[in-house]
Amino acid sequence: MDVANTQAVLTQLFDRFGVEPMRLHIGKPFIGKGVFSTDGAYWQHSRNLIKPMFARAQVSDFTALDLHLSRMMNRIPQDGSTIDLQVLFKLMFLDHSTEFLFGESAETQLTGSPDAVGSELLTIFDAALSGLGKRILLGRLRVLFLWDRSYDRLASSVHAIVDHYIDKAISREDNKKELQNRFPEKFKRYIILDDLLKTVQDRVEIRNHIINIFLPGRDATAIGLSGVCFLLARHPYAWHKLRAEVLSLKGFRLLMPANRNMRLCLKDCVLPSGGGPDGKKPIFVPQGTQVSVNFGAMQRDKDIWGEDADEFRPERWEDMKTGWHYIPFSGGPRICPGQQIALTECAYVLVRLMQNFRAMENRDPEMAFIEQSRLTVESRNGVKVALIPL
Repeated sequence: MDVANTQAVLTQLFDRFGVEPMRLHIGKPFIGKGVFSTDGAYWQHSRNLIKPMFARAQVSDFTALDLHLSRMMNRIPQDGSTIDLQVLFKLMFLDHSTEFLFGESAETQLTGSPDAVGSELLTIFDAALSGLGKRILLGRLRVLFLWDRSYDRLASSVHAIVDHYIDKAISREDNKKELQNRFPEKFKRYIILDDLLKTVQDRVEIRNHIINIFLPGRDATAIGLSGVCFLLARHPYAWHKLRAEVLSLKGFRLLMPANRNMRLCLKDCVLPSGGGPDGKKPIFVPQGTQVSVNFGAMQRDKDIWGEDADEFRPERWEDMKTGWHYIPFSGGPRICPGQQIALTECAYVLVRLMQNFRAMENRDPEMAFIEQSRLTVESRNGVKVALIPL
């Protein structure tokens, strides 16, 4: 899909394209009703509820992230031996995101004493997410899974774990005064679940909102950062030249955590291009048509980026302004509400790595990026590198 059609689907014709018919029925046993699975009034309600939470989350406060980042840095070998950064990033951001969401970290980086409930959540959530992704991709062919009850059992297990955190949040609220006196530092942190309890009374609705936030938030930043480091390790000059956030974070162009969005046409409409012999005339889209907003293909379009579109060349951003040709966080009313947090945290982690290591060396004999796709796209081989201390 070209830039004009992408902008039309995500903005001007927003009300005529939706996700609910494709996601809600399939996802209801797992993620329920929320910002990821609905359209219309309920989506707007969910969005209005969640968006201010990210604004209140103090994007520039790195206190909580610092703890988990320091633990990750301590796990990086100082002798130049090989590590998989993708694994380390995932564990770090899981610990950080569970603390941000639930008020308690999964502590997966503490190999001696990880939080058992948090670690179990990661394993079960990934398995349930895989089941959800397969059913969404198969569309009507999902009937092939009709007799497979493992997805429902996994979803129930996720619900039980999230309910456990809800119970603890309710207990925190009930004993807030006493706990504030005993653990004042904990009450200085912003916790999404605690904020939800102030405005939503129904436990199932609270659980659904939390899962809809956790779904993209648990490892999307880790995967995006892994993509940047995958490219930096294969282009040493870029690591050494890196002097500003913009030269690194634009690595999202080639290796995006989410490289496409599916929409269903809810009402007959006309898109600005795709028709006529040359594909440049308007085209009629009847109700019920499924369209793919393919960010990944758009980021490699030579009509937009030039003949070197497939090359990692950070310098291109020095004289280029971003627009609808570059939307790693989608666009329009459904744009990711956590994009500023994700970008800021990516930049912060990269700066910390560069303060402590003078070089990043690729240690993977496979130079190409081999995709592994669930609902996000990551490197199947991980990001195998060596970091060379100062």
